[in-house]
Amino acid sequence: MSAAPRPARLVVSLLAGPEEPRARALERLASLLGRVVFYSEPMPFTDSGYYTPEMGPGLTRRLAALESLRLPGELAAIKRQCAGIEAELAHEGRRRVNLDPGLLDRDSLVLATHKFAGHRMELEPGIYGEVTLYYQGGGYQALPWTYPDYSGEDMRDLLGFLRGRLLWQGKQEQARGEFL
Repeated sequence: MSAAPRPARLVVSLLAGPEEPRARALERLASLLGRVVFYSEPMPFTDSGYYTPEMGPGLTRRLAALESLRLPGELAAIKRQCAGIEAELAHEGRRRVNLDPGLLDRDSLVLATHKFAGHRMELEPGIYGEVTLYYQGGGYQALPWTYPDYSGEDMRDLLGFLRGRLLWQGKQEQARGEFL
């Protein structure tokens, strides 16, 4: 008999140049997925030029964490909602913000993507889940396929901070007899 899936913290990466479309995307995320409890400072996105042709230069990433915990089976639907927000905010067929949702738990960060790769599991047609980082030895560790901006120390430290908040929340809910 297996245990029920463990809920995890929903985090969403918001990649954009100008702040205005990112702010609008954050409002839409909150209206669809719940209250934002953490929003990082902008982090330079300099490890890849992949999005520059579509979104322009000077991109930065901000990470949002949402209050309500989510089950792993919800990740594909959340990715579809994020793609809908991207489309709403697009201008002349070009995205102005890229949203990458993931689930952070005490053991790993799993990101959802539309891009197939051999190490990714198809969650539903056209949406894949990837273990991007795993927690070991007191911190998040990168895997061979981890994007450079996620394998950097600043991002791993930030996710470690969010992990600590998640674990604290779990202890508070256990003390009140609630499920985590």
